[in-house]
Amino acid sequence: MSRVAQDPLLRFALMKLARRLDARFESLLLTGRISKWYSEIGNEAMTVAAGLALEPGDALCSLHRDLGAILAVYLDPSRTFPGFGFTPAEDELRPDPQVLLERLARQLLGRAGGFSEGVERSFHYGYLDFQAGIRHIGMISHLGAMIPVAAGCAFAFKQDGGDRVALNFIGDGGTSTGDFHEGLNMAAVWRLPLVLIIENNRYAFSTPSKSQYVCEKLSDRGKGYGVPAQTVDGNDPEAMAKAVEDAVGRARAGEGPTLIEAMLGRIRGHSQGDDSLKLVPAPERAAYVEADPVPAVAARLADGGLLDETTGERLETRIDELIETALDAALDAPSPADETARRSVFAPGKSADAAEVLPPVGEPVAYVEAIHRTLEEEMERDEKLILMGQDIGVFEGAFRVTRGLYKRWPDRVLDTPIAESGTLGIAIGAALLGYRVVVEMQFADFVSCGFNQLVNVAAKQFYRWEIPCPLVVRLPYGGGVGAGPFHSQSPEAWFAHTAGLKVVCPATAADAGGLLKAAIRDPNPVVFCEHKFLYRRIKEILPESVPEARIGEARVVRPGSALTLVGYGSSTWLCHEAAEELAETGAEAEVVDLRTLVPFDEETVLSSVKRTGRALVVHEAPLTAGFGAEVVARLADRAFAYLDAPLRRLAFADRPVPFAKNLEQSLIPSKDKVLAAARELLQY
Repeated sequence: MSRVAQDPLLRFALMKLARRLDARFESLLLTGRISKWYSEIGNEAMTVAAGLALEPGDALCSLHRDLGAILAVYLDPSRTFPGFGFTPAEDELRPDPQVLLERLARQLLGRAGGFSEGVERSFHYGYLDFQAGIRHIGMISHLGAMIPVAAGCAFAFKQDGGDRVALNFIGDGGTSTGDFHEGLNMAAVWRLPLVLIIENNRYAFSTPSKSQYVCEKLSDRGKGYGVPAQTVDGNDPEAMAKAVEDAVGRARAGEGPTLIEAMLGRIRGHSQGDDSLKLVPAPERAAYVEADPVPAVAARLADGGLLDETTGERLETRIDELIETALDAALDAPSPADETARRSVFAPGKSADAAEVLPPVGEPVAYVEAIHRTLEEEMERDEKLILMGQDIGVFEGAFRVTRGLYKRWPDRVLDTPIAESGTLGIAIGAALLGYRVVVEMQFADFVSCGFNQLVNVAAKQFYRWEIPCPLVVRLPYGGGVGAGPFHSQSPEAWFAHTAGLKVVCPATAADAGGLLKAAIRDPNPVVFCEHKFLYRRIKEILPESVPEARIGEARVVRPGSALTLVGYGSSTWLCHEAAEELAETGAEAEVVDLRTLVPFDEETVLSSVKRTGRALVVHEAPLTAGFGAEVVARLADRAFAYLDAPLRRLAFADRPVPFAKNLEQSLIPSKDKVLAAARELLQY
């Protein structure tokens, strides 16, 4: 049980502070000093009670209307409200309340000195101060998406072996998203210490409950997942405190997640000025205003002798002082410096050391075996490394990449439900709290089901908050094996287009091992594309321990002067085979293996094309907007004066991958197609 949650005067003080701050920002919206405001007026009894149930080191995952919970987690009661007899924080590590409120005001105004320095809007920021025990994970606009991330925080706590808890909010509308179901189900299956609170104001944005769900209560959904659940009056801080503290107690005791539905009145619109309140009938709105928790709690405290006139006036004075001091400083603060917009999307990492390269030994090692060896080696090296994926445990993976690993590390090699978004969200949450996670997609095609978590949560994380997110997503990709349109795609360009993701496409067994080692040790999310056709076809004799490679470095794998052939993954081998045949006729083609698409080693490719004057870029992904288009565009910009022929691309036709092998072969790049395109360029 929280040390302070049962102090009713403290709850009221924080409710008043949240209400006053909220009202001040409504005024700032009306005067044009902010562009958007999401009010939590009417939610304070629920949010404050929930926030006070947490202790230092717990995780708060908030949405738009959770200001009360944020204040409850951030602020030391005795320093925020001196002279009221509130229990001091035992740790005394939380920053000065006035400093935190000023940073919050700057954040909400988009000024320099805010938590995100103007990069993020309103409550989308995150604030992780591990020393102070504050773990606040902000939201993205895709409602529901943060539930798996909150479950990931809870997963990290469970792995740590302590009794920390993650608490997350979701609106009634957000319970219709897939992430609600995937996140809650996985939390239940893994018995994670997660408390999920539904803020049910009955209208989502503007859609009434009858158009959102048929069940009588949203808490009924907990039964389907085997999760304790209840519906609570969100205007009653005592009832909310009891419900949340019971749920937190279960979580700390290892009994898994709890779902709480807090029923709230719709006093404000989805956002101020959006006119969504017109959907709420006038009598219903009047009833919600009548039940407003702030004046109701004040009256209850006065009746109980806990809030006399003098105490109320002192509290009003202190709240005014806190808010006006913070707002004055924030309004006077400058806008963020222009260079902030160009701050890095990648967390800085340590480059691979120039370690001693051991000599190759033994029999040739297949591409897929190199991946397996690296995973095993990294699992031995780093006890904070977790593997997740469908059927990777007892079954050892669809391609047997994880064979033997579950037997050695059953608590770190985890079979997941068929829930790509839920799995990636949990991996992200765990990564934010200090773990490194490798997620295996059974086939690359299935990553589309987790697209939002990758491109909107993981990818943007460091740019938004400057908090690393070390995550590797292994994608067995590509065609050539007759697997049809849903097991043969090459989706690397989807992710190369997203700032904040690194994209790696090894062609050799040595790179499959060395680049995977680098990806695991990198502090950023890495999409690691493993070509299935190469898994057991490409072999080489390797050292006992493959050295860590460097992400972002291309390699000239065959020197030449007549033409540059650029490839990655399986197309590197097509280029190499074509170059060997061209050499028989006296045309020495240079072959460049990109190895990494993001970061793209433009200089190596540019240097080659300046020498040869001709370039053909080959890849298996469709032609239109494939990564080859980016390579050609860069060369057109910087190598035009050196060209003796047009820049060309050879790629898969703009079609899904057909099942019948002859149909697939008619569309996929081949050595003969590379040769034909290369000879045409050589004739210029």
